Amino acid sequence: MDDKLRFPRFPRVPQFGPFDTPEFMRTFGIDCSVGRLTAMASRNLDTARRVAVFIPGFTGSKEDFIPFFPYLWRELRSTGHDDFAIVAYSQRGQADSAAPNDRNSYALDDFVADGCEVLERLGADDRPIDLVGHSFGGVVARRVALRRPELLRSLTVFDSGAVPVKLSPVIKAGPAIIRLLGPMVMYWAYRPKLRDEPQADRLAELFRQCMHASSKYHLASVADFMTKFDDVTDELKMFHVKHGVPINIMYGKNDDVWPNDVYDDEAAALGITPVAFDNAGHLAQDDQPEPFAKALVRFWDRC
Repeated sequence: MDDKLRFPRFPRVPQFGPFDTPEFMRTFGIDCSVGRLTAMASRNLDTARRVAVFIPGFTGSKEDFIPFFPYLWRELRSTGHDDFAIVAYSQRGQADSAAPNDRNSYALDDFVADGCEVLERLGADDRPIDLVGHSFGGVVARRVALRRPELLRSLTVFDSGAVPVKLSPVIKAGPAIIRLLGPMVMYWAYRPKLRDEPQADRLAELFRQCMHASSKYHLASVADFMTKFDDVTDELKMFHVKHGVPINIMYGKNDDVWPNDVYDDEAAALGITPVAFDNAGHLAQDDQPEPFAKALVRFWDRC
């Protein structure tokens, strides 16, 4: 079927970054109040009865999920979930998504409003979404759930703490340094041994391209509020009881952003059992893609 017929409401956009779009997916734009947010989705988006939406984390983009999505797609197909579509979108200021040139346009509330709007555009009023947020994306996803519970079928957060990251002198100075020197300071901070030139490692090259394309105001603002946001665990507990939306917490045991205790404590407060992956860090979906996909589908089966 022609792509125009597959996505009648959404304009096609080029793939960002060094990865090829998986053959079962297409890239497109979602026109929101902030502008056009870029997304990718499986080809069955228009006809699927269930849709899972993934929100990327800090310094990321929708392309963060490209290495993982083939594993998830195979798991869905092998377990008979042919009516399940998967989507990821880049948040405002990430990669090739709309990026307001205003430092005041990147408050946490702005990202939450975008998330709610994306779900609406994807038809969540008729088919509630299985929402999945990674790291900073999980911080956003929790608040999307609290603001618009009727749009969700389930909530999964992975490698995403309920409390702010620990403040250090380097992290405290980060927002000002990013605003002064630009996004590439993040590339040199995280990849100090690499030059600003095309990289053979596609994950490293994706990160390099993201830093060239992403908004310095996005990165500075997120770096700032990730050390200050409120813990909404109590609100999520009431949300879970009142609305019956299942919640799932997953993390890599070697995560170096939040201690394991942060994940375990949130899960205990919510009365759920977290899923922890051995030999996995802050990108658990990349470190253990097959077990991660199986655990995610098992959770969705219970929803």
